Amino acid sequence: MAATAVRISPAWENPEAIIDLIRSAGPFWPLANYAASDAEMAALGKERVTFTPPWFRQDFAREAEILVPAAEQILTNATFAAAAKELGGGADAVVRPQAVYVNIMGPTPFSFPPHLDIPAFRGFTRATQPVWLLKTMKTSGLFEEWRTTIATAVSWFYEGEGGSFHYWPEGPEGPMQVESSPYANVSVLADNEATFHAVSPLGPKGSTMPEGLTRESRLVRGEGGWDVHDEHAATQAHFTDDEVRFTVSWKADVFANADAAAIHDRGENPLTFDTVVALFHEDLTRRGIATELPTDPLSDQAWISTLAQTYQDPAPRM
Repeated sequence: MAATAVRISPAWENPEAIIDLIRSAGPFWPLANYAASDAEMAALGKERVTFTPPWFRQDFAREAEILVPAAEQILTNATFAAAAKELGGGADAVVRPQAVYVNIMGPTPFSFPPHLDIPAFRGFTRATQPVWLLKTMKTSGLFEEWRTTIATAVSWFYEGEGGSFHYWPEGPEGPMQVESSPYANVSVLADNEATFHAVSPLGPKGSTMPEGLTRESRLVRGEGGWDVHDEHAATQAHFTDDEVRFTVSWKADVFANADAAAIHDRGENPLTFDTVVALFHEDLTRRGIATELPTDPLSDQAWISTLAQTYQDPAPRM
């Protein structure tokens, strides 16, 4: 690729319209609902989370379908598409916007740790496959010939303390880059399935976050800010507009040229479960790791645990 990350400024022709759109949407659901089961978290090398932080998300577009009225103004951002062509190699690159989601974060005294987004492969995507398997496939490096490059443009709306965006465009061993509040209509576009990124603690030093949130909690627009409701619509917390940080994520499939896009469209040589399991098994054998071929690779806990222990992403250098 010609570039690993592209900084975009300005990101939006009318940023106030994007803020208004976000405030008109909802409900936003805890990020915990997008996380995996305990077994999947183990496969991702993460510890089990025993509480729900005030991090919320709503999908505005998925598979190029608009889910929130007026979200097309985000999905069709021409500046992001142009940057994605640069990321994809230049004028011949084919860019297809696919998804938009918005995260809203309340005060949080700890960071959102360095992580990678969920990859997609020809024949294997999050629409049909579990997150833990897709991420383990990416970490293994065994399936790159099938991987679809996904350009992600991330932009932010927040002027308070904390909440800096960290990313590693040269890989986990390279230097960390930072975008900090107050965000001035900027965006960073990268292959976030291969580029680690993180968020620093949000809010003034000593900020606390609400307790008792669950996966059933949801964030809705309230009087002068945002309310968190439980499953019975009782208010669990309230945030002012100044306390919350909006993150808009735009995603597009990127192909090096029209031929590569056509191969994808024709579904040539798609991955199958048999191929995935076989390649994992062959690699584990090469590594001297004894394992039996699973009869049900999505529920075989020994198989999942072996993959989790074998394929782990290196931690970025802070």
